[in-house]
Amino acid sequence: MTVMRGDVGNARYFIRTDRGDARARRREVVIGAARDVFVSHGFHGASMEEISVRAQVSKPVLYNHFTGKVDLYATVLQRYLDRMVGGIRGALRTATGDENTVRRMVAAYFDFVDEDDGAGYTLVFDTPVPSEPSVEARVRLAMTECAALVGAELDAAGMDPYRARACAFGLVGASHLAARYWFDAGRPIPKIDAVDTTVALFWTGLSGLG
Repeated sequence: MTVMRGDVGNARYFIRTDRGDARARRREVVIGAARDVFVSHGFHGASMEEISVRAQVSKPVLYNHFTGKVDLYATVLQRYLDRMVGGIRGALRTATGDENTVRRMVAAYFDFVDEDDGAGYTLVFDTPVPSEPSVEARVRLAMTECAALVGAELDAAGMDPYRARACAFGLVGASHLAARYWFDAGRPIPKIDAVDTTVALFWTGLSGLG
């Protein structure tokens, strides 16, 4: 950071040039370009050369921000994983009543799969992830966090903790698969109808549990 000082009349002025801000903006440009390339070509089809061209930065600059393609992919992936978990957390925070809680959780998954025309879902679940433990662990951790959030709601509603956790993983997994099918099928019915159908299936099963 560079700070320049001076005087105009009786007033002092400060001009601050923050190189960190410029670096952060450049990093965001790179991440956006990488996201587009990864969505279009998958991990294995993407190249750092194409990403640097799309971001309009040199390859040395690109490697100044990221150690390699796996590091860049993991960064893009984490953005979407955080968005997915955040959507579930926000949906549950504003839900009232057991059935509404299930509905908002299911709707959050459908929204995640549908947003950015499926870019996030493609990166998280459809792009062949390299056999890189740190990358695979990110997806598992995000799904586990979603299940933990749902399980905590079921537990708070009076369900046995073990049963709540088992049901939560089932709800999260089934919501994910139902939303993916709806999207891959070309959104054949309105999203609200797909959510209603999924909720009806879940609620029939949950309401029968003692």
